[in-house]
Amino acid sequence: MAGLKRRSLLGTWAASTVPTGALGQPAGEPAEPTPAERGAMADLARAYLDKYEVPALSIAIGHSGRLVYREALGWADRERREAATPDNLFRIASVTKPITSVAIFSLIEEGRLQLGDRVFGPGAVLGTDYGRPPYHPHVDQITVEQLLTHTAGGWDNTADDPDVQPPAVEPCSADRTDPSRAAARPCARPGLPYSNFGYCLLGRVIE
Repeated sequence: MAGLKRRSLLGTWAASTVPTGALGQPAGEPAEPTPAERGAMADLARAYLDKYEVPALSIAIGHSGRLVYREALGWADRERREAATPDNLFRIASVTKPITSVAIFSLIEEGRLQLGDRVFGPGAVLGTDYGRPPYHPHVDQITVEQLLTHTAGGWDNTADDPDVQPPAVEPCSADRTDPSRAAARPCARPGLPYSNFGYCLLGRVIE
């Protein structure tokens, strides 16, 4: 929901339904939004859909382990006029990055991986499964930590980025993120730039 002032969307509900304690912290269990509040939130969401020509969106609000609001607006299938529901699946894009990071650090805590482990080449995590030396400069020096911190170099979010290619194939599926693409493409130098592809490679490290 990039571009939307989320405070305005959530504030309609939160300001009137979440009681606050002495320090402005939520106190007790929030009530579920009233029909009027749900309507006001839906109006804000529809305005976002119209402004940015988004086909559909899904919203969920949880509090203390309990789901207190769940709604979907727009069309799951425009041609068939099939309305979106909260059960429709949406791509979550970069929300997968913290999930990936948690999985990596779980492996580190188990002693099965280290931040300084190299990713490509003999003796590395992926070894030579996706291409043998010689690689482009720097490729065989890339570490797990550099992929986590977007400092591996190369593979920026350009037209070749798997996340922005047409949706005929899922963004991080095998044919889009075959690590051999990494070994075959120049890697500018460590320290450059934010990379969706780098996190797809971390998925292969986890596998």
